[in-house]
Amino acid sequence: MSKHAKLSPSSAARWMSCPGSVALCAGLPDVGSKAASEGTMMHTVAAHCLTAGTDAVGYIGVTDPDTGLILQAEQANAVQSYVVHVRGIVKATGGALLVEQRVSIAHMTGERGAHGTADAVILADDELIVLDAKFGRGVEVEADNNPQLLMYAHAAMVEHAMAYDFKRVRVGIIQPRLGATPEWTLSVEELEEFAVQALEAANFTRWPDAELVPSPKACQWCRAKAICPAIRAAVIDDFEDVVPDTADADNLARVMANADLIEKWVKAVRAEVERRLLAGEPIPGYKLVQGKRGNRQWGDAQVTEQALKGMRIKHDYMYDYKLTSPTSIEKLAKEGSIGPRQWTKIQGLITQAEGTPSVAPISDKRPVLVTSAAVSDFDDVTNS
Repeated sequence: MSKHAKLSPSSAARWMSCPGSVALCAGLPDVGSKAASEGTMMHTVAAHCLTAGTDAVGYIGVTDPDTGLILQAEQANAVQSYVVHVRGIVKATGGALLVEQRVSIAHMTGERGAHGTADAVILADDELIVLDAKFGRGVEVEADNNPQLLMYAHAAMVEHAMAYDFKRVRVGIIQPRLGATPEWTLSVEELEEFAVQALEAANFTRWPDAELVPSPKACQWCRAKAICPAIRAAVIDDFEDVVPDTADADNLARVMANADLIEKWVKAVRAEVERRLLAGEPIPGYKLVQGKRGNRQWGDAQVTEQALKGMRIKHDYMYDYKLTSPTSIEKLAKEGSIGPRQWTKIQGLITQAEGTPSVAPISDKRPVLVTSAAVSDFDDVTNS
């Protein structure tokens, strides 16, 4: 019988680099989030659109039965961007589209009957294309050497090997809310090498003394961050050994590399304390209190509007007006509601401040900024 993998493609970045995390996470609750539920709903709508040939706008206001969420206009726009992107590739390649493709990954995880689900698989004559939708608002996800996509790709290649003679493989990520669509192309031979590495990594996770190897990528979505002894040791060592004001460059670089990891650990500790308190478990020195109340708003805007009109409240008192943003005007131009000549003139009215100098890893693709700015002018964007 087929089952969802314990060593899933979505968590491959963790278990392939930190084999000990699998045992550490065993038994820990998989606490959901609003973002995760939203992503589930949007993936469902996207699948309906690609399967039925419909557009996301038709699902606005519809309640998703699995999450109970109602699709909003902004969410529909993001879904539609993904759908259009996928359709564009299908049209350009003439390939066959498979939506929410269930594929066997047992040969890469060693788990009998394990499977994963790829958002979109396109089977062209000599090219296999695997696409993944990510509807979050966080950082851009790289397609290069992305283990999740590579697991889907190899599984799909094995499944369709009899019908297709693939010469190359393309993997891509579509992040509509960030305007990012990175792709990476590799050879069939390179994909085969990855599958061997994945199986080897999977075997390491089953060792009794599987090593814990914390890193920003591996720990990002790990449920065991708050109880991980390897992270705790790294944090304690850094606090004891490194004083920022007097540390040498090498120690600063080492701690800076762990800054993201340390911050995620602290957030995980806070989240675990909150979870236990909500579950009625006492935490010495802490308690739950009522947070700050939300902003006041009208219970029903239409009813309120009619009531204010009935009271003869002045029009200027009832409504606030402000000039729309350049982004909104640009959308109108793309839709054709504003003509090209008008948009050209409007662009001349737009200004945009330069980005603030920021600290980033040397691997960041942006060019080095040569500046004489004071240290206090910089923002730390290692996490961005």
